[in-house]
Amino acid sequence: MNRRQIIIAAGVGVVTASTIALKPQDKGAAHQDYFRRLSQALKQAGLAQPTLIIDKQGLEHNVQQVKQALAAHQPALPVRLVVKSLPSLELLNYLSQGLNTQRFMVFNLPMLSVMHSAYAQGDFLLGKPIAALAVQEWLKNEANRAALPRIQWLIDSIERLNEYTQLAAEFNVVLRLNFEMDVGLHRGGFSEMPSFKAALMAAKNNSQLQVTGLMGYEAHVGKLPTLFNMQQQAWSEFKRIYGAAIDLLVQAGYDPQQLTLNAGGSPTYTLHAQGSPANEIAIGTAFVQPCDFDIATLAQHKAACFIATPVLKRVNPALIPALEWADGLRRWWDVNNQQGYFIHGGNWLAKPVSPQGLALSGLYGRSSNQELWLGSPTQQLQVNDYVFFRPQQSEAVFLQFGDIAVFDQQKNQIVASWPVFAMSA
Repeated sequence: MNRRQIIIAAGVGVVTASTIALKPQDKGAAHQDYFRRLSQALKQAGLAQPTLIIDKQGLEHNVQQVKQALAAHQPALPVRLVVKSLPSLELLNYLSQGLNTQRFMVFNLPMLSVMHSAYAQGDFLLGKPIAALAVQEWLKNEANRAALPRIQWLIDSIERLNEYTQLAAEFNVVLRLNFEMDVGLHRGGFSEMPSFKAALMAAKNNSQLQVTGLMGYEAHVGKLPTLFNMQQQAWSEFKRIYGAAIDLLVQAGYDPQQLTLNAGGSPTYTLHAQGSPANEIAIGTAFVQPCDFDIATLAQHKAACFIATPVLKRVNPALIPALEWADGLRRWWDVNNQQGYFIHGGNWLAKPVSPQGLALSGLYGRSSNQELWLGSPTQQLQVNDYVFFRPQQSEAVFLQFGDIAVFDQQKNQIVASWPVFAMSA
């Protein structure tokens, strides 16, 4: 070979090597043992449609993590269960018994009605302010009015206080009011102490209003990076604001420990366990641990909820409409596009977890009917096998599948079916 031929050959070699180096590797893997056993349990139970699953052992592990952490605080901090994140009476019953609590945080009136009917001794705190018009309609029901001594309505502004004052007068009832403080999340609530003091005194001076305490939601703290001490600074600011609000309660003649001082949430309960101005902590999602809550403050928790759905169709090769002629090159280039799996349903707030390496088809996009996921032969999926997802959150997602299937790892069986609440916003 002459010098020119050697240079060309070397260039071709470099290009070829670079191309091979860029060629995607097989990302697939078959189901791990846990998901194989879960698949068998679902088939034995006759569940061959999209199903929401709670792992009994995972749920209990998370319950114990919460109990141990909050018991370290003196006095021990009780839990207020967040209903929207745990929208099943059976699930709530399990947690209520395990945590010895009948404190609940509810976020809409349909769930409030269900909960006060189910728990005659329950204590209910609204987790968000409800429009006065909606409350007005709700109060027309005698059974709802009878539950008022066990309900704390959330007040986030002077305007809301005025509306609820009118409701109390209209129905000649006493409304119990909890004040929402903006503790740094900036999602509403009283952000200035003078306006909170004015609202507090107006409520105190009205015989049809009863001040029941404070609520501060600091979800941002758990999601902030520890870099530059950002998380600690936000946590300190939360405690400063909450403490200032407590001081105003004391000045107004209230004993804070006789009130509901609610705070927390799944991302921050471990911080409260180390010292908190609150006297109870709201927790919901941490018990089931969807994947959006895989954060440092919840590292000790286990995933306890999954979505299972069967493969309806397996296509090999996974052809692209109108580009069938390029299929050979496409599959050669990326083995992860070789096979396609149309699943039953889809378009959930969830991420695939097993088998490993599945990717949503960019061409077909999201589908709530038959969603297409692409993979390689390594996944070993066949028609009627299951694909498993982890929900990104529990609220709303848990309401999309009908009854929850409870999986017992020790028995390798679906051991219970827990109905969920009706869909509601």
